[in-house]
Amino acid sequence: MRFVLAILFAAAGTFPAAAQQPTDEWIFGANGEDIVLELGGGALVRPAYEGADDYTLHPWPIVELRFLRLPVLGTFGGGPETGLSFAPSFRFVEERDDDDYSELTGLGDVDFAFEAGGKVGYRQGMLRGFVAIRHGFGGHEGIVGEAGLDLIVAPTPSLEVSGGPRLSFASDDYLDTYLGVTAAQSAASGLPVFDPDGGIKGVGVAGEAKYALTPRWSLVGEAGYERLIGDAADSPITDRGSENQFSAAIGLSYRFGLNLYD
Repeated sequence: MRFVLAILFAAAGTFPAAAQQPTDEWIFGANGEDIVLELGGGALVRPAYEGADDYTLHPWPIVELRFLRLPVLGTFGGGPETGLSFAPSFRFVEERDDDDYSELTGLGDVDFAFEAGGKVGYRQGMLRGFVAIRHGFGGHEGIVGEAGLDLIVAPTPSLEVSGGPRLSFASDDYLDTYLGVTAAQSAASGLPVFDPDGGIKGVGVAGEAKYALTPRWSLVGEAGYERLIGDAADSPITDRGSENQFSAAIGLSYRFGLNLYD
């Protein structure tokens, strides 16, 4: 997290203050936009697989639905200080090849997975809570998600920093795929048979820093720590890896609005 914040503050010194001010009226549809999106990408460092103590670099897509106006139903999203928000939630899970890591030998390969779902959040003043739920396709077909509560501060008009506790959960199907050991896998790997139950997967903390370079462009950084608990921590795969899971990401996002009904 210190590394990400250092990059954000360094970038802040290279742009004139007048260019950094975001335009809240434009961001939240006051000029007639029916939908406001924030799209971008960057790089993400995270564990090589669930329960690993090795880390790999991945692309980091940024997709946020900031404002939506629907006929009859009204508007979703709101100003920077309050409001209900909805956004897509998705994650890519790289394939797991048992030839890549000696601790996975005999467990077999797991195909690439794509998780898709939604995220609901609510902000009141300096506090923001959210719940995200996704369904897996491909490598696993389980249900996963996170919940969190953030404290939000703005050291400057262009910089917003937020962070707080996190809780993650996963279904039986997900944990069976990544942390379970079948009888056949046990015979090939030497690990004991393990059939995990779904539930709370981990607890931790995460933070984000966003610096507005212009009213449309922002530099975004995230960092997090998760401690696997319950059956996720008891898995013999985690025993060979680590219960402590860290992640960090940095990227650029672009905000724009569209008129849908004209």
